[in-house]
Amino acid sequence: MDDLHTRIENFLNEVMEIKSNELEHFKLVWSGKFLIDENRAIKYVKEKADSLDLLPMFKKYGEIVKIAFIPEREKTKSKRWVNLALLFATFGTTLAAGALQQGLNPVSPISNLLQGLPFSVAIMLILGSHELGHYFAAKRNGVEATLPYFIPAPHLIGTFGAVIIMRSPIADRDSLVEIGAAGPIVGFILSTFALLIGFSLSKVITVPSTEGLILGDSILTHLLTKLYFPTIPEGREVFLHPIGFAGWIGYFVTAMNLLPVGQLDGGHISYALIEKKHRFIGYIAFGAILILSFLWLGWLIWGVLLLVIGFRHPPPLDSISNLTPKNQMIGYISLLIFILTFIPRPIQIG
Repeated sequence: MDDLHTRIENFLNEVMEIKSNELEHFKLVWSGKFLIDENRAIKYVKEKADSLDLLPMFKKYGEIVKIAFIPEREKTKSKRWVNLALLFATFGTTLAAGALQQGLNPVSPISNLLQGLPFSVAIMLILGSHELGHYFAAKRNGVEATLPYFIPAPHLIGTFGAVIIMRSPIADRDSLVEIGAAGPIVGFILSTFALLIGFSLSKVITVPSTEGLILGDSILTHLLTKLYFPTIPEGREVFLHPIGFAGWIGYFVTAMNLLPVGQLDGGHISYALIEKKHRFIGYIAFGAILILSFLWLGWLIWGVLLLVIGFRHPPPLDSISNLTPKNQMIGYISLLIFILTFIPRPIQIG
């Protein structure tokens, strides 16, 4: 340990005027001022730490930089059979959901399941590609991550979505934005394609006398509806094709993930863009959700989930380096996607 301590201090002396070193939260932390350009110093320290199988954590307090070192985690192998089992289970539940949406019994006869294929393929492509966007962005930024885990569910959609698990720390603000934004951007693009295909296959029908679900509009779904159906006679409405319904769900999931709260995708982006105010922005988003619950009671459930997720976002290893202009733009594009896809009143009975 003493040898490691000496080796760390030796390379820090090359780029840093060390003021002190002390134990903080079971980590040895060096404090001081960089002697060379900050970006060059951070790069140098990262390279030297990597040669010792260490991860440096950078924080800045005025002119003083604090650097702590933690051991790199050993890579663990995922149990791929779990991913595959959940994938096939969710394929089954979304097939059944697609059949139910068309008023069919999904098991009698069993061939009815095939009628759910368009919805099943569309929704799984959208949700799976969203998570794969995160996965490949994580890999590109040196973060260990699992393949997507789909979550089957016995309801009208057939799934609670999909998730990946990140098993190593995120390096810096640029990585936060790239990993956080990749999923929503990919999901948004595929959802848009699904909606365009769905609208081309949809029909305008007479409003049924029985009660049914009415899907709410985001700014973009409203514009796309007007594009495909410029005039809808009174007493008639668009009966959305299952592929279009999958696109609508994709927009809803995209917007929910882009809420600037905690460790949601939007929380990653918010922290990277405005670290000092990210928690305040999260509180505002939470308050807005509570207000919107007067329009749709489902927002209360989301409010509870946000409380469970929490408003705190752990800092990346390097919280000093600034965002590149490219990733600032990606962050603002993500904000625009959130505005375009957010649905104030997702579902109502009519």
